[in-house]
Amino acid sequence: MIKRFFELQERVLSYHPDANTDLLKKAYSVAADAHINQKRATNEPYIIHPLKVAATLADLKLDDISIAAALLHDVVEDTAYTREDIDRLFGKEISDIVWGVTKISKISNVDSENAKAETLKKMILAMTGDVRVILIKLADRYHNILTLDALTPEKQKRIARETLDIYAPIAYRLGMGKIRMELEDISFKYAYPEDYERIAGEVDARRDWANEKLEGIKKELEGVLEHFKINGEIQYRIKRLISIYRKLHRQNITLDRVYDLLALRIITDTVENCYALMGEIHQRWTFIPVRWRDFIATPKANGYQSIHTTVMTKEGLMFEIQIRTREMHRIAEDGIAAHWKYKEGIAFLDNDQRLQWFRDMIETHKENPNPREFLSMVKGDLIPNEVYVFTPKGKVINLKKGSTPIDFAYAIHSEIGDHCKMAIVNESLVPLKTQLNSGDVLEIITSKEINPSIDWLKYAVTSKAKKKIMSYIQRKEFAQYEDRGRRIWNRILREYRRKYNLKLSEQEIVDRVRNIHCTDMDNFFRSVGSNNKILDKGGLKKLFPEISPKDIEPERKPVKRISQLYRLVNVEGYRDVDVSFARCCNPIKGDKIAGFITKNRGLVIHKESCANLRYVMPTRRLQVNWNVEVADYSYEVRYDLVVIDKPGLLSAISTIIAGYNSNIRRIENENISQQMNKLKITFEVKDTSQLSKIEEELKSVKNVFQIIRKKV
Repeated sequence: MIKRFFELQERVLSYHPDANTDLLKKAYSVAADAHINQKRATNEPYIIHPLKVAATLADLKLDDISIAAALLHDVVEDTAYTREDIDRLFGKEISDIVWGVTKISKISNVDSENAKAETLKKMILAMTGDVRVILIKLADRYHNILTLDALTPEKQKRIARETLDIYAPIAYRLGMGKIRMELEDISFKYAYPEDYERIAGEVDARRDWANEKLEGIKKELEGVLEHFKINGEIQYRIKRLISIYRKLHRQNITLDRVYDLLALRIITDTVENCYALMGEIHQRWTFIPVRWRDFIATPKANGYQSIHTTVMTKEGLMFEIQIRTREMHRIAEDGIAAHWKYKEGIAFLDNDQRLQWFRDMIETHKENPNPREFLSMVKGDLIPNEVYVFTPKGKVINLKKGSTPIDFAYAIHSEIGDHCKMAIVNESLVPLKTQLNSGDVLEIITSKEINPSIDWLKYAVTSKAKKKIMSYIQRKEFAQYEDRGRRIWNRILREYRRKYNLKLSEQEIVDRVRNIHCTDMDNFFRSVGSNNKILDKGGLKKLFPEISPKDIEPERKPVKRISQLYRLVNVEGYRDVDVSFARCCNPIKGDKIAGFITKNRGLVIHKESCANLRYVMPTRRLQVNWNVEVADYSYEVRYDLVVIDKPGLLSAISTIIAGYNSNIRRIENENISQQMNKLKITFEVKDTSQLSKIEEELKSVKNVFQIIRKKV
C-alpha cells in the first residue's frame, strides 16, 4: 500500500522507467502546498487522498501525465488555484484533465435525477475526449468509498447508491473488473445495510463448509493440470455478496437455491490450454449446458474473454469454473487501462472499441436531451445482460437481453434495420416483437416498402436500434415540416410581392433569411413548418424591413376548437390550441407535465414521468405548464381501495372526500374474497395538493389496506 510520495514514484518507475519524475515531484509539491491546511472527514491530512488516487492509477500502470493529474485533481475545485494556474504550471494536457475531473465533481454531490443525468452526461463527454478523466474519477470514487465510515448514514447511503448506479457500471463498460468489484462490494454494505448484514450472516454460516469444498475441488484441478503438464494457477472464491443479493432479488429465491455459490478460476498460458481444460472438466463432471458460455470465441462488448462453465459432482454439488489466459485475466482486471502503450516517452491509447458505446450515448442525448429519459436509458444499458444469436452463416451477434429481431437487423446493417419486414428464428416465421434467446439463428426478410414506425420503439431494446429508428422518424418529420413551411412561405411571399410590389431575387431572400439566424433555406422552411414563432411580427419585420410595421400581419392558422380545455394550460408558441389529457397517466393540476402535437387530437398532455413520452420525437414535444389563473376546473381521479368491509366504512371514506369539497362521481364495489372487497371510487379534485390530503386521510382509515390510483 503506497503511503508516501517516494513509494508512488518507485511504483511508476517500475513499469515506466522513462517517466518524468520532475513532473511528478512538482505535481505532488503543488498539491501538498494547496491542501496544506485541509483535512478530510477522517481527520487525515487532505494530501493523503490525491496520493491514494494516484496510487490506484499507478496500480493500473498509467502514464506520468495521468499520475500528475491525479495528484492535482482536487486542486482547482477545493483550493485557491485556478485552471489557468494549472495550465501555466503544467501545460494544457494536464490542465484539461484536471478541469474535466473538476467539472464532473461540481454537480455529482446533488441527489436528484436531473443532477445524476447531468453528471453522467459530463462524465461520458469527458471520457470520450480523454479517457484519463474518468480513470481518475473512478480512482477518486474508490478512495472516497473506502472512507465512508467518517460520514453520516444519509451521505453514506447516497454516495454508495450513486456508486452502484453510475460509477461501477462505467467501470464495467470499460472492462475494469477489479475496480468495478471493489466499488460494488464496498458500496453494497452502505447502500443496503440490512440486506448486506442478512446475506453476510447466511454466507458466514456456510463459509467453513464452502472453503472445505473449494479446497477439495482445487486439489482435483491441480491433478488435472499436472496430468496434462499444463502450467496454470487456480483461484477460488465464494460468490460476492452483492451478486448473491441481486440473484435473490431477481429470481425471488433463498440462498439454498444459489447453485453457483462456489466458483473457481484457472489462469493458464494459451487459448489451446483453455479448451483442453474445458474438455477434461466436462468429462470429469456433469456440465450444465445452459450455464456454459464461451466468451473467448465471443468476447463481451467490454472486451472480456473467458470460458464459463457450471458443473455438478455425483453428490449433487454445483460450482462454476472460469478458464482464461494470463493476458485475458489482465484485461478482465484492468480493462481499458491494460491497453496503454509507451512510445518515445508518450503514453497513448488505441481507438478502443469500448469507448464507442459512450460516443453513441452522446449522439443519442443530442437527439433526446430529456435528462430523466437519458439517465434511465443509460443506466439500463450500462450493464447489459447479453444474449448471443447467430446469422445463418454462423456469425455471432452480441445483443442486450430482451432484444428482438429489430435489434438484430440494425446490428447487421442500418439498411436491413430500416426495411425489415419479418424474421425467421430457428426456421420459424415470428413477429418482429419476439424476444430472442441465446443460440437463436436469425434471418431477416426485408422489403423496400417497409420503413420504421413509432411502434418499433416499443420493441427495440438496443441503443443503436432506437437511435436509428428515431433518426428515420425525425428525417421524415423534417421533410414534412419542410414541405409545409415551403408552402406557407411561398404563399406569404406571393402576397407580399403583390401587395407591396416587392422585387426580391433568390439571393436577397437567402440573405434576409440568414439575418434571422437560419443557416439555409431548408432550415428556414423546417422552422416555419414546425410552428416555430419565426414568422411572428418581429420575424416578418426583419424579413421585410421596407414595409411599415403596422402593415405587417403575422401568419395565423385557423384553429378548429373541439373543447375549452386549452384554458387550463399555457403552451409556448401556441394560442387556443385543442387540448386533451392522456388517459394513460391522467395528469391533474400540480403534476409536472409535458405535451406534444398529434395529427388528430391536437395537443395531448401527459405527466412528465409518463413512460409513453419516451416514444415521442423530441421535435414534437412542447413546453407546457398549468394556467394558475384558472381555478374553476375539476379533474376526475379514480382510486381502488382494498378493504375489509365493515359497517360504517363507506360512510367514513365518503366523509373524508366530501370534507375536502370533493364531489364523488361514482362508487363500485367488487368482492375479492369472503372478507375482502375492492371499492372503486371516482371523485373530482382541483389539484394535486387537494388529492394528496385526501389520500393521506384515506390511508389512515382502519380496515383500508391498499390504495391504488387507476386510470379514469
